[in-house]
Amino acid sequence: MRKYIEENFSEIYTNFRDFQFDRKYRCYWKKCLEAVDDEELLSHIIFCNDVFCIPPVKTFLTYYKDDFILLTKKRDAELPLFVKRSIGAFWGMVFRFGLGYKGQKNVCVSMNEYFKVRTATYFTKEEM
Repeated sequence: MRKYIEENFSEIYTNFRDFQFDRKYRCYWKKCLEAVDDEELLSHIIFCNDVFCIPPVKTFLTYYKDDFILLTKKRDAELPLFVKRSIGAFWGMVFRFGLGYKGQKNVCVSMNEYFKVRTATYFTKEEM
Protein backbone atom coordinates (compact mmCIF):
# COMPACT_ATOMS: atom_id res chain seq x y z
CA MET A 1 0.00 0.00 0.00
CA ARG A 2 2.86 2.38 0.78
CA LYS A 3 4.10 2.35 -2.81
CA TYR A 4 0.61 3.13 -4.11
CA ILE A 5 0.25 6.04 -1.67
CA GLU A 6 3.67 7.46 -2.51
CA GLU A 7 3.02 7.26 -6.25
CA ASN A 8 -0.54 8.60 -6.23
CA PHE A 9 -1.09 10.86 -3.21
CA SER A 10 -0.12 14.13 -4.89
CA GLU A 11 -2.06 13.21 -8.03
CA ILE A 12 -5.29 12.49 -6.13
CA TYR A 13 -4.90 15.11 -3.40
CA THR A 14 -3.30 17.89 -5.45
CA ASN A 15 -3.95 20.55 -2.78
CA PHE A 16 -1.75 18.58 -0.39
CA ARG A 17 1.18 18.00 -2.74
CA ASP A 18 3.45 20.05 -0.47
CA PHE A 19 2.72 17.69 2.42
CA GLN A 20 4.48 14.95 0.50
CA PHE A 21 7.27 16.93 -1.14
CA ASP A 22 8.04 20.08 0.89
CA ARG A 23 10.93 19.57 3.33
CA LYS A 24 9.17 21.47 6.12
CA TYR A 25 6.42 18.83 6.21
CA ARG A 26 8.68 15.82 5.60
CA CYS A 27 8.70 14.71 9.26
CA TYR A 28 4.88 14.53 9.30
CA TRP A 29 4.75 12.67 5.98
CA LYS A 30 7.29 10.14 7.25
CA LYS A 31 5.27 9.58 10.43
CA CYS A 32 2.17 8.81 8.32
CA LEU A 33 4.12 6.33 6.19
CA GLU A 34 5.56 4.76 9.34
CA ALA A 35 2.01 4.08 10.53
CA VAL A 36 1.04 2.45 7.24
CA ASP A 37 4.18 0.28 7.32
CA ASP A 38 3.42 -0.93 10.85
CA GLU A 39 1.00 -3.80 10.18
CA GLU A 40 -0.06 -4.10 13.81
CA LEU A 41 -0.74 -0.39 14.22
CA LEU A 42 -2.56 -0.25 10.90
CA SER A 43 -4.76 -3.16 11.96
CA HIS A 44 -5.63 -1.27 15.17
CA ILE A 45 -6.45 1.88 13.19
CA ILE A 46 -8.72 -0.13 10.89
CA PHE A 47 -10.35 -1.91 13.86
CA CYS A 48 -11.04 1.35 15.70
CA ASN A 49 -12.51 2.84 12.51
CA ASP A 50 -14.68 -0.19 11.67
CA VAL A 51 -15.89 -1.21 15.12
CA PHE A 52 -15.98 2.01 17.15
CA CYS A 53 -16.27 4.63 14.36
CA ILE A 54 -13.11 6.30 15.64
CA PRO A 55 -11.52 8.30 12.83
CA PRO A 56 -8.08 7.05 11.75
CA VAL A 57 -6.67 10.54 12.37
CA LYS A 58 -7.62 10.33 16.05
CA THR A 59 -6.11 6.87 16.53
CA PHE A 60 -2.97 7.89 14.61
CA LEU A 61 -2.43 11.12 16.55
CA THR A 62 -3.16 9.46 19.88
CA TYR A 63 -0.67 6.68 19.17
CA TYR A 64 2.07 9.11 18.13
CA LYS A 65 1.25 11.85 20.67
CA ASP A 66 4.71 11.88 22.26
CA ASP A 67 6.39 11.91 18.85
CA PHE A 68 4.29 14.88 17.77
CA ILE A 69 5.13 16.75 20.97
CA LEU A 70 8.80 16.37 20.00
CA LEU A 71 8.17 17.27 16.35
CA THR A 72 6.17 20.41 17.12
CA LYS A 73 8.28 21.37 20.15
CA LYS A 74 5.01 22.26 21.92
CA ARG A 75 3.55 20.67 25.04
CA ASP A 76 0.13 20.44 23.42
CA ALA A 77 1.52 19.31 20.03
CA GLU A 78 -0.71 21.82 18.24
CA LEU A 79 -0.32 21.20 14.53
CA PRO A 80 -0.48 23.81 11.77
CA LEU A 81 -3.84 23.79 9.97
CA PHE A 82 -2.25 22.60 6.72
CA VAL A 83 -0.65 19.64 8.53
CA LYS A 84 -3.94 18.67 10.21
CA ARG A 85 -5.76 18.77 6.87
CA SER A 86 -2.93 16.92 5.15
CA ILE A 87 -2.99 14.12 7.72
CA GLY A 88 -6.73 13.85 7.13
CA ALA A 89 -6.14 13.64 3.37
CA PHE A 90 -3.47 11.00 3.93
CA TRP A 91 -5.86 8.78 5.89
CA GLY A 92 -8.54 9.43 3.29
CA MET A 93 -6.08 8.12 0.72
CA VAL A 94 -5.38 5.02 2.81
CA PHE A 95 -9.02 4.15 3.43
CA ARG A 96 -10.66 5.31 0.20
CA PHE A 97 -8.04 4.32 -2.33
CA GLY A 98 -5.79 1.87 -0.49
CA LEU A 99 -8.46 -0.13 1.34
CA GLY A 100 -11.43 0.55 -0.93
CA TYR A 101 -13.85 2.10 1.58
CA LYS A 102 -16.76 3.83 -0.13
CA GLY A 103 -18.34 6.12 2.47
CA GLN A 104 -17.21 8.57 5.09
CA LYS A 105 -18.65 10.59 7.95
CA ASN A 106 -17.26 13.64 9.74
CA VAL A 107 -17.54 13.46 13.53
CA CYS A 108 -16.44 15.48 16.54
CA VAL A 109 -13.23 14.10 18.07
CA SER A 110 -12.56 16.65 20.82
CA MET A 111 -8.79 16.55 20.76
CA ASN A 112 -8.43 20.06 22.17
CA GLU A 113 -5.95 19.22 24.92
CA TYR A 114 -3.53 17.90 22.32
CA PHE A 115 -3.35 18.77 18.63
CA LYS A 116 -6.34 21.18 18.62
CA VAL A 117 -8.30 18.87 16.32
CA ARG A 118 -12.08 19.20 16.59
CA THR A 119 -13.42 17.05 13.76
CA ALA A 120 -12.19 14.10 11.74
CA THR A 121 -13.56 11.49 9.36
CA TYR A 122 -14.18 7.81 9.81
CA PHE A 123 -14.77 5.56 6.83
CA THR A 124 -17.39 2.99 5.93
CA LYS A 125 -17.31 0.12 3.48
CA GLU A 126 -20.64 1.23 2.02
CA GLU A 127 -21.63 4.69 0.81
CA MET A 128 -23.55 6.70 3.37
